[in-house]
Amino acid sequence: MEQNTILIVDDDELMRSLLIEIITPFNLRLITAQRGDQALQLAQQHLPDLILLDVMLPDMNGFEVCQRLRDDPATAQIPIVMITALNDREAKIHGFEAGADEFITKPFDPGELQARINTVLRLNRYRRLLQEQAKVNVERARFEWVIETSDNAYVIIDHDDQIRYANRRARTYLGLTANEQPVRPFRELVTQRYRLVPPEAWEQWPIGAPELLYLVHPETSRSPEQWLQVEAARIHPSDDQIVVTLCDVTQQITLQRDMWTFHTAISHKLRTPLVSYLGGLNLLYDNIEHMDRTMARNIAAIALSAAKRLQQVIDDIFLYVRSPGDIHYDNCTVFDLPAMVSTLNQELEIPAISLSIDPVLDARRLRISRRSLEMVLRELCENARKFHPQQRPMVTIRVDADLAQNQVRLVVCDDGVHLPPAHLQKIRQPYYQAERNFTGQVEGMGLGLAQVARIILAVGGSYQMRNRSDRPGICVELRIPFVEEDSSDRVIG
Repeated sequence: MEQNTILIVDDDELMRSLLIEIITPFNLRLITAQRGDQALQLAQQHLPDLILLDVMLPDMNGFEVCQRLRDDPATAQIPIVMITALNDREAKIHGFEAGADEFITKPFDPGELQARINTVLRLNRYRRLLQEQAKVNVERARFEWVIETSDNAYVIIDHDDQIRYANRRARTYLGLTANEQPVRPFRELVTQRYRLVPPEAWEQWPIGAPELLYLVHPETSRSPEQWLQVEAARIHPSDDQIVVTLCDVTQQITLQRDMWTFHTAISHKLRTPLVSYLGGLNLLYDNIEHMDRTMARNIAAIALSAAKRLQQVIDDIFLYVRSPGDIHYDNCTVFDLPAMVSTLNQELEIPAISLSIDPVLDARRLRISRRSLEMVLRELCENARKFHPQQRPMVTIRVDADLAQNQVRLVVCDDGVHLPPAHLQKIRQPYYQAERNFTGQVEGMGLGLAQVARIILAVGGSYQMRNRSDRPGICVELRIPFVEEDSSDRVIG
């Protein structure tokens, strides 16, 4: 326990010795002064817990010393007991007006002085505790204000996953009213509103998840898609409570996906006509002297046709950039897949892409745009080529219905190589590039597979990647919901 300090102010050496003798049993730290100015200096320096102040001092009287102590914010709260030989009423009134807390008249009873000192010190301890508590309350109020008005959501859970606190933003995300105390565990509560991504990592909730976790609310006709990044941390190893941070990263996710989608689209749209255009011009430039008029005209026609297609693509790009919100992409159906596969066969250097569709599938729409599904298939096929030892994979696409879950199951398999389990686990992460360990650094930073996952998750679907069991290669399984017949859900374009 901290030792209390008493400042004794008296110019009489015998009186100082007597006071020291009386106070010694309290095991206090004692400081003495003989003059008023010395007392003021020591009080500011040591901030004692009690001052025993004689009224009669050689340089200034005790009333003036007391008044100056009270005028100084640093010493204003120190208890002061004045010791005086004056026993008249006016002197005591003067002392109390100057700020004295107690008066003891000489000669005094040592036992009474000890009792008063003990009482004043105890009251001073209570005062200090109240001041500290008030300070803590102020700091806590400031902290709570910051937390309550934060853009991030904060939740405190215990070791049983029960919610002990949720700030205003967190209650909005969890669908709780201002005064509602949730009775269900955190994970059970968020499962009702969001998809837990990646699902296998959530099995280790709350402490021990190997990577960042997400809560995904798919886009509907009534609300846009939403991505919440979830982090859980125990502030102290001995603390049984866990702080959960929910950060809305929807803008970052969708912006990154849109940039990837746009880049992927224009790179393929521009490359094909540009190759024909440049190839035709090169032939004319290198061989114009040796060509007859008909051959030159045919090559020029090919280059001109490619130039017109290139111009159309550029016009489409400008339209896309100028008014992306005005372009509507209809939901596609399973029966749009043959045309997509045919286009991929023509554009990609892949020997064969086979497609099989379950005959029971009907013409219901999928909750994904044609453009997005084409991007997904293109990325999966291109990755199949990247991972194949000779870059000539055989790709199979199998489509069947899961009517019980009201969704389509689309499985894309190649005959390339198996991936180590650690790569399969990490390959969903943005910027992770597994092919670096196989073929070296390649353009694209490994964003494609992460974006495939995000597109599928954003429409309420799911994905899974695994090694083939019958031969080398990878299978990617996508599940895409049907659009409800009476729904007007808008999809990710």
